[in-house]
Amino acid sequence: MSAEQSAETPTSQTPETPTSQTPETPTSQTPVDITQQATNPTPKPREKNPKRVAAGKLVAERTRFAREQQKKAAAEASVIIANNNAKQPPPPAKENSGPLTITQWLMVGSIAVGLAGIYYKREELKVRAKTFFGEKKRLEPDPAPAPQPKPKPKPFGMMD
Repeated sequence: MSAEQSAETPTSQTPETPTSQTPETPTSQTPVDITQQATNPTPKPREKNPKRVAAGKLVAERTRFAREQQKKAAAEASVIIANNNAKQPPPPAKENSGPLTITQWLMVGSIAVGLAGIYYKREELKVRAKTFFGEKKRLEPDPAPAPQPKPKPKPFGMMD
């Protein structure tokens, strides 16, 4: 059916007058809006828990007070350290502030004695070094023996 034919012929599906067979309800005549918001359009403002708010303020006040105390203690400590550094005299100069101490002189002497001992025993050390590090006579291994021919196997079943 085209649009012209539907305009000329009355439709039997939609009655113009209400009949006794279809009872009228408020929802049957009003179209349903499917785009309507399901939740409340005006949100309820969030109520804060007064006990939690008070506890948060108390914690903030304690941390602020503790931070101030730490700053005061740090300032006092820096003043005390500065006063202690100003009062201390410089360390006294050592009486034996020569180029080397006694222990260092003893170490130098022991090194010198060790080198002198090596110098006087150098001839003996040369001989020992030659015998230890020198060419040692190596025994050459015997040449490999020539392979001997294997005896031919006897034929099976023949007796000698």
